[in-house]
Amino acid sequence: MSPDSTSSSPGDSAAGRRFGWPGGIFKHLRAALRPALVFELWFTLVLVVSLAPASGWLLNRLVMRSGQYAIADQDLIAFASSFAGLLFGLLSVGFFLAFWFTEQVGLLLIVVNAARGRRDPVSLVLWKNLVRLPALLRLGLIQAAAYLAVLVPGALGIGLAYSRLFGEWDFYYYFTVRPTSWWVFVAVAGAILTTYLALVTWLYVRWLFAIPAIVFENVRPVRALRMSWRRTRGRVWRLGLPLALCWIVVLSISFGMSWLIRAGAAQLLDPAQLALRHVVPTVLGTLALLAVVDLVWFIVAKTLHVMLMAGSYLETVEPESMSISSNEATPRISLRNFKRLGWLLGGIALVMGIGAAAAFVESLDIDRSIAVTAHRGSKHAAPENTLSAIRQAIADGADYAEIDVQTTADGVVVLLHDGDLRRVASVSRRLRDVDYDELGDIDVGSWFSPEFRDERVPTLQEVLDVARGRIKLNIELKFTWDDPALAAKVGQIVQENACFEDCVTTSLRLPVLSEIRAVAPELPAGFIVFQSIGDLTRIDADFLSISAARATPRLVRELHRRGRELHVWTVDDLDNALAMIELGVDNIITGYPVKVLRLLDEWNELSDSEKIALMLRNLIVGMERPEPGEL
Repeated sequence: MSPDSTSSSPGDSAAGRRFGWPGGIFKHLRAALRPALVFELWFTLVLVVSLAPASGWLLNRLVMRSGQYAIADQDLIAFASSFAGLLFGLLSVGFFLAFWFTEQVGLLLIVVNAARGRRDPVSLVLWKNLVRLPALLRLGLIQAAAYLAVLVPGALGIGLAYSRLFGEWDFYYYFTVRPTSWWVFVAVAGAILTTYLALVTWLYVRWLFAIPAIVFENVRPVRALRMSWRRTRGRVWRLGLPLALCWIVVLSISFGMSWLIRAGAAQLLDPAQLALRHVVPTVLGTLALLAVVDLVWFIVAKTLHVMLMAGSYLETVEPESMSISSNEATPRISLRNFKRLGWLLGGIALVMGIGAAAAFVESLDIDRSIAVTAHRGSKHAAPENTLSAIRQAIADGADYAEIDVQTTADGVVVLLHDGDLRRVASVSRRLRDVDYDELGDIDVGSWFSPEFRDERVPTLQEVLDVARGRIKLNIELKFTWDDPALAAKVGQIVQENACFEDCVTTSLRLPVLSEIRAVAPELPAGFIVFQSIGDLTRIDADFLSISAARATPRLVRELHRRGRELHVWTVDDLDNALAMIELGVDNIITGYPVKVLRLLDEWNELSDSEKIALMLRNLIVGMERPEPGEL
């Protein structure tokens, strides 16, 4: 029988009967689980020590081709459409798939051997993976190219919907007010993304047999894909549904067990009794138990996935077309030396782990000196970016007030977040088309509350006059349109008022920081980051201002090592605020400065041992903040 052909009736193949499929899957799982656990540990070790750093190195090299150390936000779109960006996307997806395929090969050899009553040494399985790595890498790149190709029409469709539905007013208006056009866009984008995911899933199932074809029939990647395409014709639901149910059931069990363990630990970790002698063993024991549970169930899911794939594949082939000899990939070095190499990698991983732990402990700063910034003034107590909001931030005791500035049609620097007045004044005009004198007749406070109906758009100079000596300012330069004069005007105004120590500037555009420094070199300039790739710590900025969700211990540690600060936004949830305090950030930007300041005071009243105990406790129960009386 040709390797391309399928058996006359699925489920009746001699190969399937030879290895005990389709029946007895749980029997085979029991036999394969132990070697699968050992293989997964060693495979993960190899991935952490060698492949993951190599991927990071490649990413940094591609980013540096653009002349920068990191690429963020608006520049990401340009990078994604460049040759380097497309190459990065292809290689990233291709390498991810190759790693996943390599892992599947190892599990595939283990489960098939377990069904035959055989057990190869894990070192031999790892060697067979290494031998097949070039073919699996080519397979991953081919599939990555296909997945990215089918993404292009969807991305163009979402972009077209965005331009047609959101082209008239500032995006933030649509995001906050959410008119009908917003929901139309959500529906269109959701339908496109759902279609894309369904198409990718369909392609994955159609190519499901490519890996076992490479392993057992010794064919090249392109031929393996063609063979899989033929053999899965008309069987997508039959193949895909069991795989989906396998993952849903196993992961549900895993999440359920993890929840029960955390819930039990939370009962033991009473916030009123945060003694280190009680917390440390409880936390360490719980973390170890969670790691074991999550690891075992995740490996069970992956092993079952491979067993289902192997069982379905074996239904389509005859034994004579397969090569399942344990000697098919005899190592060029002895297994003993290969094991020694594995233990060497294990030693490297251990040293890396100890080094990371030592760096974390060394950077641990229990006594936090954290500033609190009122976002757009105290925007939840007064209309944003107004003099009332600045005065409220002062009354709240905030260290800074964050404001957004841009220019009017006649070049006056004023406070406004959006590019138009529709959201805050129900006026359908863009700021760049309005002279400053016209703003005097526009009410920007009634939308918030009738008591602020006399509020007007203030100038940067008016805000500096109110804030002087009472609160510092974080001045974000808003480029709702290409305004080449904005940076110079802001720098000049701050310079004329001689308030360098009381102001910082921020922008989403990295080149703007250089423009600010050219006019006012003493004025600190920070870079705002939503999303990025590359090494942010090497960005030429006095500080970084990032989403709280992207803040990590490593980023805090590296920035502090370089003498720079990390500001996080927008932290309106107290649980998240406590996480940022524990992380050791330098500035928390929030719409609720009073609540965050109170939380910071409560933290500072704790003893060092109580702080450490609370940080350890939160590793288990999450950021479940105790009530003030319990801290």
